[in-house]
Amino acid sequence: MSTLPAVKCQNCTLYTEAGSLCAQITSDELDSLSNKSRTATLKRGESIDTEELLMWPIIAISSGVISLQHLLEDGRKTIAAFFMQGDIIDMRGISSRNRGHLIALNKVNLCRLSTAAFESIIEKNTSAQRVVWDNLRKQTYRAIDHSADLAKKHALEKLASFIFECKRRQTITLSENSVVIPVRRVDLAEYLGMQPETVSRCFKDLEERGIIKFNGISNIRLLKAPILRRIANGDRNADAIQHPSKNKFKVLSFG
Repeated sequence: MSTLPAVKCQNCTLYTEAGSLCAQITSDELDSLSNKSRTATLKRGESIDTEELLMWPIIAISSGVISLQHLLEDGRKTIAAFFMQGDIIDMRGISSRNRGHLIALNKVNLCRLSTAAFESIIEKNTSAQRVVWDNLRKQTYRAIDHSADLAKKHALEKLASFIFECKRRQTITLSENSVVIPVRRVDLAEYLGMQPETVSRCFKDLEERGIIKFNGISNIRLLKAPILRRIANGDRNADAIQHPSKNKFKVLSFG
């Protein structure tokens, strides 16, 4: 029995991270899956075309962010979902009309999993099975939450919800109140159904009121996480936050 993973798997987060798929399988199972699967690296803006998805419909994300985008005839687009490190995308049985487009939002490392090897492992290995089902279940819950956000929440509430989504999903080790926003604001706007200017205005609004603080372009420190949570949950009573530059209370903008 092999005791070391395949060379291409040794530094892959799908193997090195304890909660990921390949960390749950035996060396022999990993060798079989690795030999029959294919790795790939995408640059920002590159997509996985339809023919590739027909041949390799199961994809595991090792690093980076892939978006599921839908394009309308007039060029408008919406981002329906973000897939990040550790996520498993299963596009089997989805018609081309409903499949959308998987497009990288930054540098993405992924593995196109052999369907036969994947199914064989999931059938026999209960630990791997739990990881897969847990991942797909979380994707479903995120889709439900996102649908509710788009339908009922205002701009600031949607952004607050997304900050907490990033906090739940981040895999790098940070301090308790630090959050990395892994996508550009233009992409975030497409995901939240807002204009990029509105996203920037909401971030500035939260920072001016001392709820968050930016450490660089994408790293946020939560200064008043409970208040941000109340905003994310739609609590309008959380909106009377003192503006630090003015000696008065100002109502947060929800437009």
